[in-house]
Amino acid sequence: MRRLLFAPSWIARHLLALAMVALFIRMGIWQLTKGESAQGSLQNLFYGVEWPIFAAFVVYWWYKMIREELAPQDDGGPQWGAGGRIAPEAPWRPELDGPRMLTAASDSPEEDDELDAYNRYLTSLYERDVLREALKQIDPKQITSKQINAKQINGAR
Repeated sequence: MRRLLFAPSWIARHLLALAMVALFIRMGIWQLTKGESAQGSLQNLFYGVEWPIFAAFVVYWWYKMIREELAPQDDGGPQWGAGGRIAPEAPWRPELDGPRMLTAASDSPEEDDELDAYNRYLTSLYERDVLREALKQIDPKQITSKQINAKQINGAR
């Protein structure tokens, strides 16, 4: 925890937050004294109240940033595929009687051939990209013609 919060980027954030809070408090005091003077007005008094609110806002967001940084990572989110892409969900299979994702265009769970074709197309693009990423990691001398079909690499069917 200490190592994380005392990293150079975090030290800069701490110093910036501290400087902003000090500046905002000083501005609030200045506005209050100006509002209480003979040349001051009610507007100065309201500004004097407003600046400490800005300082509290900085403290709130500074606390939120620290809490978010120290929080454990959520592994329950989307599962990422190769190259940082979100892996496609498994296609809907009526025999499993599971829930089907509805589109905004229609709220009926009826078969939509156009949507299914589009989803198959997106899945094939994803699989092609995954294969290309995997091929970049392999030494070309280790690949034989029996292991990989050239049509799969080019995306042809």
